[in-house]
Amino acid sequence: MTARFPYKPRRHQLEVAKIISEQIKRKSIVLEAPTGFGKTPVVIHALLPFLEKGGRIVWAVRTGSETDRPVEEFKVFREKAGVRLVALGLRGKKDMCLLAKRFGENLDYSEVSYICSREKSRCPYYKKLREGVDLQLLIDKGALTYSEIYSSASAIGVCPYFLQRELLRVADVISLSYNYVVDESLSWSVKGVFPFKESILVVDEAHNLQNLNLGGDTITEGTMERAYREAEEAKDKEVAEFIEAVHREVLTRYGKLEEEESDIFSPESLLPGNYERMLVRALELGERIREKRFKEGKRPQSSLYHFSTFFETALKLQGVEGIAHIVEKLNGRIYLNIWDMRAGEILSSVWKSFKRVIFMSGTLAPVEAFAETIGLRDYYVITVPSPYDETNASVYLVKDLTTRGEELSIEMADKYVKAIVKTLSRIKRNTAVFTASYRVQSRLVQAGLLDKAESLGYEVFQERRDMTGVEASEMLRRFKALANTGNGLLVAPMGGRFAEGADYPGEELMCVFLVGIPFERPTTKTKLYIEYYQKLYGEEKGRFYAYVYPAIRKASQALGRALRGPRDQAVLILGDYRYQNYIALFPDYVRELARPITHDRLDAIEPPWDRVKL
Repeated sequence: MTARFPYKPRRHQLEVAKIISEQIKRKSIVLEAPTGFGKTPVVIHALLPFLEKGGRIVWAVRTGSETDRPVEEFKVFREKAGVRLVALGLRGKKDMCLLAKRFGENLDYSEVSYICSREKSRCPYYKKLREGVDLQLLIDKGALTYSEIYSSASAIGVCPYFLQRELLRVADVISLSYNYVVDESLSWSVKGVFPFKESILVVDEAHNLQNLNLGGDTITEGTMERAYREAEEAKDKEVAEFIEAVHREVLTRYGKLEEEESDIFSPESLLPGNYERMLVRALELGERIREKRFKEGKRPQSSLYHFSTFFETALKLQGVEGIAHIVEKLNGRIYLNIWDMRAGEILSSVWKSFKRVIFMSGTLAPVEAFAETIGLRDYYVITVPSPYDETNASVYLVKDLTTRGEELSIEMADKYVKAIVKTLSRIKRNTAVFTASYRVQSRLVQAGLLDKAESLGYEVFQERRDMTGVEASEMLRRFKALANTGNGLLVAPMGGRFAEGADYPGEELMCVFLVGIPFERPTTKTKLYIEYYQKLYGEEKGRFYAYVYPAIRKASQALGRALRGPRDQAVLILGDYRYQNYIALFPDYVRELARPITHDRLDAIEPPWDRVKL
C-alpha cells in the first residue's frame, strides 16, 4: 500500500485491503462484511495503487442522495493520508438544473431533460459556462460533493450539471447512483467522458441489485383520470373517449381485485380496436400539452403523454421472456405495471463494460445465490467475520409466533402485541418493530399495539405507504431525537425505507423486533417471479432465489439497523418460529447468539447492557 490508512485500523481491515489489492488484478470481488466494519475506507485504501497508476473508479450507490458518502470518505484520505486525487459526487439534471427551478419543485428526470433540451441553446447558465470557467480552483479541492459543485456553480452563475461534466474529464473517482451504470439511456452520458473500460466499478449495498426493475414503468387510475381531463380540456373528444374506454375496461376486468392482489393483463385486451392510430394521436396531443405548459412557464408534464408511452412500451415488450404485465390494487386503486425480471441477464453485460467490479454489502450470503441472480460468473469471495458477540447483542427466536398464512388471525395478532408490549416494558430503549408487510402492520394496529405502547410511555412513529420523503425524514429525525430518553417506538415494514438504508448508531435504536418473515404474498406476481427463476435456475434453486433469499435478506437488513459499530448494543428478536429453518442464512452473530424463547417470557430477556457497558 502506498498511502497510510487514515484511521486506527480495526480488526481485519488492513488484511482485507491487502487481499482486495492483490485479487482485483485477476478477478472481480464479492466482499461481504458486517455493518461497522468500514467497507468504504478499506476498499478505497485497497484501490489507491490502481488509482496512482492512472486507473479510475466508478462508485455506484443505491440512490442519488447517497452519492456524497464515498466522496466524504475520500476527503479523509486526502486530508489525513496525503492522497492527491480528484473525486466527485455526480447527480443528474433533475438535481443540478438551475433553470428548472423556474418551473416548480419536484420535477422528474424526463421533465428536466425536456426543459434542458428546449432551453440549452439560450440558457444563461450554460452560455456562461461555455465562455470559460477556471476549473483549477475546484480541482484543487480534490474531493467535491454534489452540493459543493452545485453551490460553486450557483455562486458564479454557471450550469452545475455541465460544470460537473467538465470536471468528469479530470476526475479519478466518481460517485453516482446505480441508474447511471445499469441504464444504457443514462450511462452513455457518463462513459463518453469517463471511460468505464479503464475503471473499476464499486457497487455499494450490492444486495439491492436483484430487485432492479430495469425496463419497468407504471401508470395508475390517477394517470388515466388526469389523461382524460387533459384531452377534455384540449377539446379532443376522440382522444378523451379513447382514454375513457381504456379506463372503463381496466375497471371492468380488474376493479374487483382484493387489496394487494395482482393479476396479468394483456395491453391489447385493454385497448379498443383502433388503438394504433389513437395511441399516436394521444401521444402527439400529450406532446403539445407539454409544449404549451412549458411556454407558459409551467412544469412540462402530461399524463396523456405518460399514458401513451406506457402502452407503446407495453405493446413492444409483450411476449418478451422475463417481462410481465402486472395489474395490482394498492390503497384501493388500480396500478398497471411493466415488470422487468431480467436483472441477471441485463446486468451480466454491464459488468463486462468495466475493468473489474467490487460488490460489497453486509448481507450477500449465500454468495452463490447473489452472484447468479446478478449475472456474475468469475469472482473472488471475501467474507469478514462479524465483530459482534454476546457483549453487543442478545438474540431471541420466538418459538410460538408466526405470520404464516394468508391472514394474521385475531388470536395471533393479540399474541404479537402481548409479546411486543412485554419486550418494551423490559427494554425501555428506542425500539423498532419491523413487520412482514403493511398488511401485518395494520393487523397489529387493529390489535391495539399503538395504544398499549403509548400507555407504557412510548412515542409511536408509524410508516405509511403514501409517506413523502420529507415526511419520512422528519419522522426519522424525531424518532432518533428520543435516543437519550429511550421512549421511541418505530413501526415499519421490512424492506421499507426505515428497515433498509437508514443508520441508527449508538442509542438511536437498541431493540429490533421482527414480526414474521417478509415473504411475498402468493399473488400472481409472486408466482410469475418464481416461475421465471425456476426456468433460469431449476425448480428448487429458482424458488429459493426468487422467494426465500430476498425475504431473509430483508430480515437480515432490518436486524442490522441496530448494530452499526463495535460499541453498539441491541436486543434482536426474530418473531416467527420459521426463522429456525433459515437461521443458516443469517449473519454469523445471529446464528451463534440466537436462543429460543416463548412469547410470554419476553419480559425476562437479558439485554447485553445489563451484562456489560461498552
